[in-house]
Amino acid sequence: MTTDDPLSSLDDDIREKIQRMFSNVEEVIGVDHVANILTGGESNGQDGVIRAYVGIEPSGKAHLGWVILADCIKNMLSEGVNVLILLADWHAWINDKFGRDMDKISLTGDYMTETFRVLLGFPEEGEGAGQLRFKKASEVMDSGEYWERVLRCSKGMSLNRARRTFSIMGRSEDSSDDDLSAFFYPPMQAADIFELEIDIAFGGMDQRKAHMYMREVADRNGWNKATCIHTPMLSGLKGRGGGRMDSFDHKMSKSDPNNAVFLHDNPKTIEKKFRKAFLEVGNSKSPVYEIAQHIVLPYNGVLRVEPKPEFGNPSNWTDVRSFIDAVGSGDIHPFDAKIAVARGLSEVLSPIVTHFEDNNALLNAVNQITGAQ
Repeated sequence: MTTDDPLSSLDDDIREKIQRMFSNVEEVIGVDHVANILTGGESNGQDGVIRAYVGIEPSGKAHLGWVILADCIKNMLSEGVNVLILLADWHAWINDKFGRDMDKISLTGDYMTETFRVLLGFPEEGEGAGQLRFKKASEVMDSGEYWERVLRCSKGMSLNRARRTFSIMGRSEDSSDDDLSAFFYPPMQAADIFELEIDIAFGGMDQRKAHMYMREVADRNGWNKATCIHTPMLSGLKGRGGGRMDSFDHKMSKSDPNNAVFLHDNPKTIEKKFRKAFLEVGNSKSPVYEIAQHIVLPYNGVLRVEPKPEFGNPSNWTDVRSFIDAVGSGDIHPFDAKIAVARGLSEVLSPIVTHFEDNNALLNAVNQITGAQ
């Protein structure tokens, strides 16, 4: 720790607790709020319980990015944080999901709930420390106090400032000039955090602009700022395009089934997708490497490469850098690297695949409304 480190003044136990709580995240902003609670300060709920939240639109089948969110949630639950998954139904409506059919959005929210329960190993649910919660945004919004917060979160923000956050919806800045509701989305997301008395707001790096908006609103109104943590973004299987890195145009998205891995994909489907995945010798920017680093190795502890006997011997890898270097040097053929990661990923996803094979009602319903197979 350096003198510039906001945790440098804390005792070793609290520093280590925070490091465990936020391990494997890409960025932490405003960690001093959580540190203050752990050293005797009040949580935003005024009861000593640290509350975290992630808001997700119910908009389709779960892809691999949810595994990274689940890992983040597990770390916080194990350190006594109460974690809320907000099923952002009205946010999905604003974002034109399912043609603004709230019945379909609600059904997909039920599917999301079941999927996260399986991903997290069915943790204890409730309002207390170390417990998990689910709530629909429509439940939060059913009060005049909430809409007062939305107005306060809107006041003083220009339309251009709101436009700069549209990437949180997967929209370009000029995509919503004929859609006034889109301008409510950023202040609604900020209002959710304050209304729910959240201490930790988290999501992928694509949510950073929304969280910084929230922190600006807090400064302007004299409200407590939640700590914000951001998880790594997985690239789509086709790799990174030529757009700006902060646009997240390259991220894995369910809108292109051939560019994403879904949590319900069986081993045969995953291998088929990985055969076409981008991996270029000498280029470390590959979705194959990202999946090895952020999912396969953390969950399995090892990555096993098994080429056909005539092409080499099996090998085990425990860190992604050595694995990347071996592909670059020719010790591992790119095809064998892809198949190794695909098979390791299938191991990680096998409990989810098995669960939904035996309990397929919600998945079948979502497949029907999305047209997926």
